[in-house]
Amino acid sequence: MFGLPASTLVNRRIPKTKFYEKLQADHQLRELFTRQIDTIVWKHKLSRETIHLEPAGDVEEIQIFEIQLKDPSFSHDLLRSIDREIPYPILHVLIYGDQAKLAIAYKERSQTDENRAVVHSYYETDWQPTDRIRLNVLQGLDLKAIYENMIRQLLPHKTRQETDLSVALERQSRIDRLKKECERLESKIFKEKQFHIKVELNQELRRKKKELQELLDEGSEE
Repeated sequence: MFGLPASTLVNRRIPKTKFYEKLQADHQLRELFTRQIDTIVWKHKLSRETIHLEPAGDVEEIQIFEIQLKDPSFSHDLLRSIDREIPYPILHVLIYGDQAKLAIAYKERSQTDENRAVVHSYYETDWQPTDRIRLNVLQGLDLKAIYENMIRQLLPHKTRQETDLSVALERQSRIDRLKKECERLESKIFKEKQFHIKVELNQELRRKKKELQELLDEGSEE
């Protein structure tokens, strides 16, 4: 799927019970694992030993998990619980039937417990045929750059390569927020009966749309 060298292949099935123990899962989380996940396979490990690229920052390894789902709609609480307990970046390959999607968290090593991570946000592809899933995984000169470039490739709105990742993610967050605000205003305008209030809402909507367009234009690649 990603054209990775054989040296990175782990291909080890991980029993869900191992995750229960590791995560100290409560009843609700166990139910989610049981109801939504069929199997979890640790597919690849990217590290100094497997691809001869150096760790950088707090990125010492990158894991690729292949998760077979029982249903295409899944709870992000599942991924979040795994990402919190495994401090290394994880590219999740979610599979349902002949469809697949990729998901990865932007996360950082916990300041209070180096064996845990703080998960900030998720970035993912749409569902698509498994044989069409593509990602340039080995894009970078060290493991941190590879991780950051995985995230960049999954951003809905691309940024220039030289843009710092934190800036790119903040821009994406603002875009997402403005889109929701525009949708909220459009809904209010549709329901509003009083003309003068409709006018005010339309003015606000135009301002939000202008701000959104400026954001889309400002960071996009040439």
